[in-house]
Amino acid sequence: MGNITYKAQEYSDSKQLPFRIEVEKYTLFSLFPDVTGRKVIDVGCGEGIYSRALVDLGAVHVIGVDGAADFIELARKKNVGYEGKIEYHYKLIQDFQGQGDRDLAVGSYVLSNPINLEEAVAYCKSINACLREGGRFVGFNNNPFEVFDGVRYAEYSFQKEMHGDTEGGEVIYRVLGMSNPIINFYLKPQTYEKAFREAGFSGFSWRRISLNPTNEQGEAYWRNLFANEPPFIAMLAEK
Repeated sequence: MGNITYKAQEYSDSKQLPFRIEVEKYTLFSLFPDVTGRKVIDVGCGEGIYSRALVDLGAVHVIGVDGAADFIELARKKNVGYEGKIEYHYKLIQDFQGQGDRDLAVGSYVLSNPINLEEAVAYCKSINACLREGGRFVGFNNNPFEVFDGVRYAEYSFQKEMHGDTEGGEVIYRVLGMSNPIINFYLKPQTYEKAFREAGFSGFSWRRISLNPTNEQGEAYWRNLFANEPPFIAMLAEK
Protein backbone atom coordinates (compact mmCIF):
# COMPACT_ATOMS: atom_id res chain seq x y z
CA MET A 1 0.00 0.00 0.00
CA GLY A 2 2.99 2.33 -0.19
CA ASN A 3 2.51 5.33 2.07
CA ILE A 4 -1.14 4.55 2.72
CA THR A 5 -1.58 4.02 6.45
CA TYR A 6 -4.02 1.75 8.21
CA LYS A 7 -5.86 4.93 9.24
CA ALA A 8 -6.81 5.78 5.66
CA GLN A 9 -7.94 2.24 4.87
CA GLU A 10 -9.83 1.93 8.16
CA TYR A 11 -11.61 5.22 7.55
CA SER A 12 -12.48 4.09 4.04
CA ASP A 13 -13.88 0.82 5.40
CA SER A 14 -15.96 2.72 7.98
CA LYS A 15 -17.93 4.33 5.15
CA GLN A 16 -19.72 0.98 4.80
CA LEU A 17 -21.15 1.09 8.33
CA PRO A 18 -24.94 1.59 8.48
CA PHE A 19 -24.81 5.06 10.05
CA ARG A 20 -22.52 6.20 7.26
CA ILE A 21 -24.73 4.86 4.46
CA GLU A 22 -28.24 5.29 5.82
CA VAL A 23 -27.79 8.65 7.57
CA GLU A 24 -24.61 10.46 6.48
CA LYS A 25 -24.65 9.63 2.77
CA TYR A 26 -28.44 9.72 2.49
CA THR A 27 -28.65 13.15 4.13
CA LEU A 28 -25.86 14.66 2.06
CA PHE A 29 -27.09 13.34 -1.26
CA SER A 30 -30.70 14.34 -0.56
CA LEU A 31 -29.52 17.96 -0.25
CA PHE A 32 -27.47 18.04 -3.45
CA PRO A 33 -28.94 19.88 -6.42
CA ASP A 34 -28.92 18.06 -9.74
CA VAL A 35 -25.19 17.73 -10.45
CA THR A 36 -25.54 16.65 -14.08
CA GLY A 37 -22.96 18.57 -16.09
CA ARG A 38 -21.82 20.50 -13.00
CA LYS A 39 -18.40 21.15 -11.53
CA VAL A 40 -17.96 20.16 -7.89
CA ILE A 41 -15.32 20.44 -5.19
CA ASP A 42 -15.20 17.83 -2.41
CA VAL A 43 -13.46 19.50 0.54
CA GLY A 44 -11.99 17.06 3.04
CA CYS A 45 -12.51 14.37 0.41
CA GLY A 46 -10.76 11.56 2.29
CA GLU A 47 -10.28 8.61 -0.05
CA GLY A 48 -12.72 10.03 -2.56
CA ILE A 49 -15.85 7.96 -1.99
CA TYR A 50 -18.17 10.94 -2.49
CA SER A 51 -16.05 12.39 -5.30
CA ARG A 52 -16.56 9.19 -7.26
CA ALA A 53 -20.25 9.06 -6.39
CA LEU A 54 -20.72 12.62 -7.65
CA VAL A 55 -19.24 11.67 -11.02
CA ASP A 56 -21.51 8.64 -11.08
CA LEU A 57 -24.43 11.07 -10.59
CA GLY A 58 -23.35 13.08 -13.61
CA ALA A 59 -20.89 15.71 -12.39
CA VAL A 60 -18.61 16.67 -15.27
CA HIS A 61 -15.59 17.36 -13.07
CA VAL A 62 -14.75 16.98 -9.38
CA ILE A 63 -11.82 18.38 -7.41
CA GLY A 64 -11.04 16.48 -4.21
CA VAL A 65 -8.99 18.27 -1.55
CA ASP A 66 -7.64 16.75 1.66
CA GLY A 67 -4.84 17.62 4.08
CA ALA A 68 -3.88 13.98 4.74
CA ALA A 69 -1.35 12.56 2.26
CA ASP A 70 -2.35 8.94 2.87
CA PHE A 71 -6.00 9.68 2.11
CA ILE A 72 -5.08 11.39 -1.16
CA GLU A 73 -2.81 8.50 -2.16
CA LEU A 74 -5.62 6.02 -1.52
CA ALA A 75 -8.05 8.23 -3.47
CA ARG A 76 -5.69 8.28 -6.45
CA LYS A 77 -5.32 4.49 -6.31
CA LYS A 78 -9.11 4.18 -6.44
CA ASN A 79 -9.43 6.62 -9.34
CA VAL A 80 -9.30 3.96 -12.06
CA GLY A 81 -12.07 4.73 -14.52
CA TYR A 82 -12.41 8.32 -13.32
CA GLU A 83 -9.30 9.73 -14.97
CA GLY A 84 -9.92 13.23 -16.32
CA LYS A 85 -13.11 13.53 -14.29
CA ILE A 86 -11.60 13.75 -10.79
CA GLU A 87 -8.39 15.42 -9.69
CA TYR A 88 -7.08 15.18 -6.15
CA HIS A 89 -5.02 17.76 -4.29
CA TYR A 90 -3.01 17.18 -1.12
CA LYS A 91 -3.74 20.51 0.55
CA LEU A 92 -5.39 21.93 3.64
CA ILE A 93 -8.69 23.39 2.48
CA GLN A 94 -7.94 26.76 4.11
CA ASP A 95 -4.79 26.94 1.92
CA PHE A 96 -6.43 25.80 -1.31
CA GLN A 97 -6.70 28.45 -4.03
CA GLY A 98 -10.14 28.19 -5.57
CA GLN A 99 -10.91 29.46 -9.07
CA GLY A 100 -14.53 30.45 -8.50
CA ASP A 101 -15.77 27.92 -11.06
CA ARG A 102 -17.49 25.27 -8.95
CA ASP A 103 -21.27 24.92 -8.88
CA LEU A 104 -21.26 22.87 -5.68
CA ALA A 105 -18.94 22.39 -2.72
CA VAL A 106 -19.38 19.31 -0.54
CA GLY A 107 -17.85 19.03 2.92
CA SER A 108 -18.25 15.94 5.09
CA TYR A 109 -17.06 16.79 8.63
CA VAL A 110 -14.53 19.32 7.29
CA LEU A 111 -16.03 22.11 9.43
CA SER A 112 -15.57 20.02 12.56
CA ASN A 113 -11.85 20.84 12.37
CA PRO A 114 -11.68 24.59 13.20
CA ILE A 115 -11.11 25.36 16.89
CA ASN A 116 -12.29 28.99 16.87
CA LEU A 117 -14.09 31.62 14.81
CA GLU A 118 -10.92 32.77 13.07
CA GLU A 119 -10.16 29.27 11.77
CA ALA A 120 -13.80 28.70 10.78
CA VAL A 121 -13.78 31.93 8.76
CA ALA A 122 -10.60 30.81 6.97
CA TYR A 123 -12.23 27.50 6.01
CA CYS A 124 -15.40 29.22 4.83
CA LYS A 125 -13.51 31.84 2.81
CA SER A 126 -11.62 29.14 0.96
CA ILE A 127 -14.84 27.26 0.21
CA ASN A 128 -16.48 30.49 -0.94
CA ALA A 129 -13.55 31.21 -3.29
CA CYS A 130 -14.12 27.88 -5.02
CA LEU A 131 -17.74 28.63 -5.88
CA ARG A 132 -19.24 30.62 -8.72
CA GLU A 133 -21.91 33.22 -7.94
CA GLY A 134 -25.04 31.32 -6.97
CA GLY A 135 -23.05 28.21 -6.04
CA ARG A 136 -23.95 26.14 -3.00
CA PHE A 137 -22.13 24.49 -0.13
CA VAL A 138 -23.62 21.33 1.39
CA GLY A 139 -21.97 20.12 4.57
CA PHE A 140 -22.36 17.29 7.07
CA ASN A 141 -20.99 17.98 10.52
CA ASN A 142 -20.88 17.29 14.20
CA ASN A 143 -24.11 18.77 15.58
CA PRO A 144 -23.33 21.85 17.74
CA PHE A 145 -26.88 21.91 19.08
CA GLU A 146 -26.24 18.63 20.90
CA VAL A 147 -24.35 19.30 24.12
CA PHE A 148 -23.75 16.74 26.87
CA ASP A 149 -21.10 15.42 29.22
CA GLY A 150 -20.25 11.77 28.64
CA VAL A 151 -20.45 9.12 25.93
CA ARG A 152 -23.34 8.18 23.65
CA TYR A 153 -24.38 6.04 20.64
CA ALA A 154 -22.33 2.86 21.18
CA GLU A 155 -25.22 0.84 19.74
CA TYR A 156 -24.64 2.43 16.32
CA SER A 157 -21.05 1.25 15.76
CA PHE A 158 -19.57 4.50 17.04
CA GLN A 159 -19.22 6.36 20.31
CA LYS A 160 -19.43 10.13 20.64
CA GLU A 161 -17.72 11.66 23.66
CA MET A 162 -17.90 15.31 24.66
CA HIS A 163 -17.80 17.37 27.83
CA GLY A 164 -19.89 20.51 27.52
CA ASP A 165 -19.94 23.42 25.10
CA THR A 166 -16.54 25.06 25.53
CA GLU A 167 -15.43 26.41 22.17
CA GLY A 168 -12.46 24.44 20.88
CA GLY A 169 -13.28 21.52 23.18
CA GLU A 170 -12.71 18.06 21.77
CA VAL A 171 -15.57 15.97 20.45
CA ILE A 172 -14.21 12.45 20.17
CA TYR A 173 -15.62 9.81 17.83
CA ARG A 174 -14.56 6.20 18.27
CA VAL A 175 -15.71 4.26 15.22
CA LEU A 176 -15.97 0.49 14.97
CA GLY A 177 -12.97 -0.91 13.11
CA MET A 178 -10.81 2.19 13.51
CA SER A 179 -7.71 1.94 15.71
CA ASN A 180 -7.57 5.65 16.52
CA PRO A 181 -10.37 8.03 17.50
CA ILE A 182 -11.45 10.88 15.25
CA ILE A 183 -11.05 14.22 16.99
CA ASN A 184 -13.51 17.00 16.15
CA PHE A 185 -13.73 20.37 17.87
CA TYR A 186 -16.81 22.06 19.27
CA LEU A 187 -17.99 25.46 18.05
CA LYS A 188 -21.31 27.02 18.99
CA PRO A 189 -24.00 27.29 16.29
CA GLN A 190 -23.70 31.09 16.36
CA THR A 191 -19.98 30.83 15.65
CA TYR A 192 -20.59 28.81 12.48
CA GLU A 193 -23.30 31.22 11.36
CA LYS A 194 -21.00 34.20 11.88
CA ALA A 195 -18.16 32.45 10.06
CA PHE A 196 -20.26 31.95 6.94
CA ARG A 197 -21.44 35.58 7.03
CA GLU A 198 -17.91 36.92 7.44
CA ALA A 199 -16.72 34.66 4.60
CA GLY A 200 -19.16 36.33 2.21
CA PHE A 201 -21.93 33.74 1.89
CA SER A 202 -25.33 35.29 1.24
CA GLY A 203 -27.35 32.64 3.02
CA PHE A 204 -26.90 29.88 5.58
CA SER A 205 -29.24 27.32 7.14
CA TRP A 206 -29.11 24.19 9.30
CA ARG A 207 -30.81 20.98 8.17
CA ARG A 208 -31.70 18.08 10.43
CA ILE A 209 -30.25 14.76 9.32
CA SER A 210 -32.48 12.28 7.51
CA LEU A 211 -32.82 8.51 7.52
CA ASN A 212 -32.99 6.52 4.32
CA PRO A 213 -36.57 5.18 4.38
CA THR A 214 -35.43 1.97 2.70
CA ASN A 215 -32.73 1.21 5.28
CA GLU A 216 -32.21 -2.44 6.11
CA GLN A 217 -32.20 -2.03 9.91
CA GLY A 218 -35.75 -0.70 10.34
CA GLU A 219 -37.06 2.46 12.00
CA ALA A 220 -36.93 1.08 15.56
CA TYR A 221 -33.18 0.50 15.29
CA TRP A 222 -32.56 4.22 14.69
CA ARG A 223 -34.99 5.61 17.28
CA ASN A 224 -32.36 6.62 19.84
CA LEU A 225 -30.20 8.36 17.24
CA PHE A 226 -33.07 10.67 16.29
CA ALA A 227 -34.78 10.92 19.69
CA ASN A 228 -33.56 14.43 20.57
CA GLU A 229 -30.75 16.41 18.99
CA PRO A 230 -28.93 13.81 16.87
CA PRO A 231 -25.12 13.62 16.85
CA PHE A 232 -24.80 15.02 13.33
CA ILE A 233 -26.29 17.88 11.36
CA ALA A 234 -26.28 19.18 7.80
CA MET A 235 -25.67 22.75 6.69
CA LEU A 236 -26.43 24.68 3.52
CA ALA A 237 -24.86 27.93 2.35
CA GLU A 238 -25.30 29.96 -0.83
CA LYS A 239 -22.81 32.32 -2.42
